Amino acid sequence: MMPLTMAPPGEDVKLVAIHGGQRIRKRLADLGLTPGTILRVVQADAWGPLIVAFKDDARLALGRGMAHKIEVEPLAL
Repeated sequence: MMPLTMAPPGEDVKLVAIHGGQRIRKRLADLGLTPGTILRVVQADAWGPLIVAFKDDARLALGRGMAHKIEVEPLAL
């Protein structure tokens, strides 16, 4: 397992856990990011937000701090 910030662009990962307070967990859940959700990292530049796609290609930009609190695991092939 690793933080979302470590996932390379183009890789599909599964959201395992969100580390943080109740507010961040609720906010991400309201956006559709819950444990078990499959994410694809679309863009992960060294600067700027991470862009992830999930659920029928919905896209979401996440700041580095928030993305670092999201724990993911690579999908087994």
